[in-house]
Amino acid sequence: MPETTCAGISETCQSDTIYPNIQCLSKERRPKMNVSGSTMTSRTLKITDEKSAFAALEKALQNELGDSTYNIEFVGWPKLVIKLEGPGYNSTITSDVAEALVDLQTAINRSYARLVHHSADSRTLTGAERSKLQFKAEVKKGSSLINVDLGDYLKTLTQELVSKMTPESLVISIIGVAAVAGSVVAYKSYLKARSDDKKVDADASKAIALSQEETKRLETLAKALKVEPAVAAAKSDFDDTRNTLLKSVGDAKHLAVNDVTITQETARVLASSKRTPSQEAQLNGTYMILSTDLRQQDYIKLRVQRVQDGLEFSATFQDNSLDRAQIGLLQQAEWGRTPVYLSINATLLRGEVTTAGIISVTPQPLSAKKAPRVVRKRVSRGTKQ
Repeated sequence: MPETTCAGISETCQSDTIYPNIQCLSKERRPKMNVSGSTMTSRTLKITDEKSAFAALEKALQNELGDSTYNIEFVGWPKLVIKLEGPGYNSTITSDVAEALVDLQTAINRSYARLVHHSADSRTLTGAERSKLQFKAEVKKGSSLINVDLGDYLKTLTQELVSKMTPESLVISIIGVAAVAGSVVAYKSYLKARSDDKKVDADASKAIALSQEETKRLETLAKALKVEPAVAAAKSDFDDTRNTLLKSVGDAKHLAVNDVTITQETARVLASSKRTPSQEAQLNGTYMILSTDLRQQDYIKLRVQRVQDGLEFSATFQDNSLDRAQIGLLQQAEWGRTPVYLSINATLLRGEVTTAGIISVTPQPLSAKKAPRVVRKRVSRGTKQ
């Protein structure tokens, strides 16, 4: 099948199989056809480095991608190359570095859960999804040199979302996550933010300084974070990973991440003392019951949506925590697609619901049952978590 490449975008024309007499033309020259007899075209965004990633991200933010379907292909980027230098650091991983890698996996799982399952809770992932998302860290000889290729993770995420999003939303979501996870800009931005209220030496300031081009990319990334909250939340998770990585420096003399090198002393100064704490909250209100999950032995999970603002999350209750009347109200609300008042104790992290427990259920007055609702179509999963 003929393929043409222009401005970093590989465009494949399938006219040779649908309309044999139509040659594969550029997008500008190809005849426009209606849906009933159209030539199916697809474009592949080939991302090979930070430059091509941010160029595509900027196009998406400017609505310059057109109406073609898109696939995003990552070739050699993004990668995390972590290097620890010092006595005894020879093809070894300390327990602190291992903890940072565990945090990286957690950030990956959460970013996938947000975009695919619309939940900040990585427990929504199936066993098969966890297997696909699991990365392998390669440790090379010499100093402790660790390579983590994020390409497979992003490929899996792209395959899951390509048919569910507009081209702009897809590119902003996928490349946005790629950027906050593995770009030099995101890492330098994190270090720069940590250094604003701390004293670092001149060499460290020079190492983490953003070039003019990197500053422009950071502005592009900031726009993407405003457009897609799931990417903004992912950045916070990957920043937690970066913080754990700074703390893992131990007695190594230097820590380098994607060629951004800082000393042991600088790493210790920049590492924050604690993670962002979660907050207790009451989310009492009128909800729609979207789905029920009975797969667990000791609790029941509901997918709920708040009528007031469309906030959607998972909430649980123990088998014996609600009486028969309250459970009956939940069943009526789900089957009858009517609102119900729920008292919910929850924990929030950076504004996201991380855990939620249903304390009580109350029927709604007739007027409340006319409240509008927006229900996202969901597909039930048969795999036990």
